[in-house]
Order: sequence, then structure tokens, then C-alpha cells
Amino acid sequence: MLTLAELFDVVRHTPLYDSWPVHGPNLPQQPGDPFWLRLPTLGAGQLACFTSECQDCFPSGNRLFLSSGTQGKPKLMPFTDADLQRVAELCGRFSLLEGIDANTRSMVLLPMASWTVGRITMDGHRKAGAQVHGVDLHGGVTAWQQACDAIRPTVISSTPSVLAAWAPYYSGPKLTLVETTGESLLESERRLIEARFGAFVYDAYGLTECVVGVECAVRQGFHYWQDSVYVEILDPHLDQPLPTGAMGEIVLTSFQQGSLPVLRYRSGDLGRLAVVPCPCGRKEPLLYLHGRKEPNLALSRGVNLDRSLLEGALQAWGYNHLRVVWKGTPQSPAAPFLVDQFRPTLEISWRVDANTKEPSVLRRYLLDQFMELAELIHEGDLDLVLLPQRVGVS
Repeated sequence: MLTLAELFDVVRHTPLYDSWPVHGPNLPQQPGDPFWLRLPTLGAGQLACFTSECQDCFPSGNRLFLSSGTQGKPKLMPFTDADLQRVAELCGRFSLLEGIDANTRSMVLLPMASWTVGRITMDGHRKAGAQVHGVDLHGGVTAWQQACDAIRPTVISSTPSVLAAWAPYYSGPKLTLVETTGESLLESERRLIEARFGAFVYDAYGLTECVVGVECAVRQGFHYWQDSVYVEILDPHLDQPLPTGAMGEIVLTSFQQGSLPVLRYRSGDLGRLAVVPCPCGRKEPLLYLHGRKEPNLALSRGVNLDRSLLEGALQAWGYNHLRVVWKGTPQSPAAPFLVDQFRPTLEISWRVDANTKEPSVLRRYLLDQFMELAELIHEGDLDLVLLPQRVGVS
């Protein structure tokens, strides 16, 4: 991984950061020190504008990959071979944590050309010693099952949308684990995939701009390695750090990429850092993901639902540790050929305690309070999924 000094050496030569105070002698000695906190943060719009308008700034040897576009228009990101090796090393750590090893036969079912995730997942599994078979998404469920029958994998890695679409038809071998990546994982998708594929799901969290972390066997958050990524939790509206354990925007600095350095990048995701060690015993810090930062949930048919009103109504009824996730129809390349098999889903999960009501009671309450939800559900344009969280969230 890049050291802090190496990262700032690249930053000083990157036009994206020309206006940042990174050219004088007073540079951070470590992430989070007073000089660090004087730096601005980088917005997704700024990065997208730079990568689309300044491709000539990238050396000719760089490889350009697209982000998934699940949060808007896809963004271009350049990677050198050294960058890809560093990201693959991190994915190798993910693989070893999950239990992938020399006895693993892995089927990586991901876009192999446009997305970095296909390339780095395959390389990460190889670094863990696995036998790896890359399968592109073209052809749909029938093609995936035929590839599976030929490969006979012990591990399958893909997007949640692809696995959820395949799940009702899966007839392959028993797996040791399933790895999900590339887009948000709903708890309802996790339960479906585990039931049909017969193995625990391990989810990974990251962006094309910065790969972050992976679940352990407890599967209550994402462990990350501090030599590969520095995670800050800032006020969603200010460049102000929040105390450990407080909910705020996840801001990321990557030590993986030297072609286009990613420094204090606002992810647009909300989360918090664990205040107690993970029950699994691992020493890597743990990040809990809460959902997107947007104040409005852009539902089907142009309906906008105020997230704060929804969460306030739930909290007034005693629901805490909420996770509200909106997942619209998956877009290519996350799940090509599958658009007709999905209904947009609003999933609400919470930690159960003595004051919480049954999901059926909560459903009636929400449909009474939010008529726009009731109409979309009645018209078949949205699924509302209510799930108690698994125990152990801290």
C-alpha cells in the first residue's frame, strides 16, 4: 500500500488538488492530525467532473474503468497496474478472512471488462490460493447455471441482484460461502441467497473510488485495514469530525491508488465506527453502514419520501438502530438481462427490543401515515420489506 508520504507526493502532482493546501511544508504527519483536519473534503461531483473532463491528465498506460452507476451516471476511474495490484492485495485479505484458500474453487460472476470489481475479485481470490474461474454476466440465468455445472464451484462471488435472480433456479453444488459485492445488499436478499445457495453470505463494502472492507463471520459490519484506507465519520453537512460511535457521513482516503489519488472523499453513505471490539476477536476496526445520505428517498414513479419523516415516525414508536435502504431496479452492469425480474424495494430493519411492535402492525401504521407508500405498493410498483435486525449490533 502507499504510505502517507507517497500519497501526498502523488496528490501534489494531480491537478484535481491544485487548490488544496498540499504544496507547503505543513503537511499531515498522520491521518487525523491538526494539519489533516485543515484539508477540504472531495465531493463525488468534483471527482466525476475531473475524470470526465481531464482524461488527458492520465498517463497513457492507465486503464480506465467505470463505476457501477448505481447512484447516478457511471464515473471513469484510472488505475495503473500497480494500483490494481494493491487493490487486489486488499481483496486477497478479504478472501482469507472469509475462508477462501487453496481448497477453494471460485466462480466469479461479474462484469469483466467495464468494472474493476470483476478483475480485482478474481485477483484477490487468486492471492488467497484459490482456483478461480471468471464468468461474465452475458446470457442470464441459463448461462450461469451451465457455467456452474461445468465449474462445480465451492464459492460463488457476484452482485446481490444477480444472485437473488438466480436463487430460485439454482441447482448447483453445495457451497462453502457466497460473496456479494458491487452494490447494496438487502437483508431480504441475504436471506434468500443463503436459503437457496445453502451457504452464508459475506458482503463487501467499497466504491470504485475506494475499496473499503468486508464482513467477518459475525456479519454485523465491515472490517477494514488502516494501511489501505482511512475512514472518517464527518458531519454530513460540514467538514467536522464526529465522536466515535456517532452516525455521520463516511469519508474515505485510499492508500491503494496512485494514478488518481482519493483523499477525504465524501462517499455519500452514512455509517458509524464501532465503539467496542467485534465479537469475532479480529483487531481491525469495524464500520457499520446505515444507508445513503440523501434526505429524500427517490421512489418509483417520481415519488420522493422524506427520510427524516419516515425515521421520525418509526422512532416515535420505539424503533431504534434503524437501517432504511431503498433499492430501485438494478441497472447494467450490476444485473443486465434481469430488469423485468425485480421490483423496487424499500427495506426497513431495526434492532428488536421490548417496545417494538410486530412487523404486521408496523406495516399498517406506515401505510396509514404515508399514503404515497400505500399507493405504490397497491399499484405493484414497490415492495415494502420489514425485518428485525439480527442480534449483536453495538
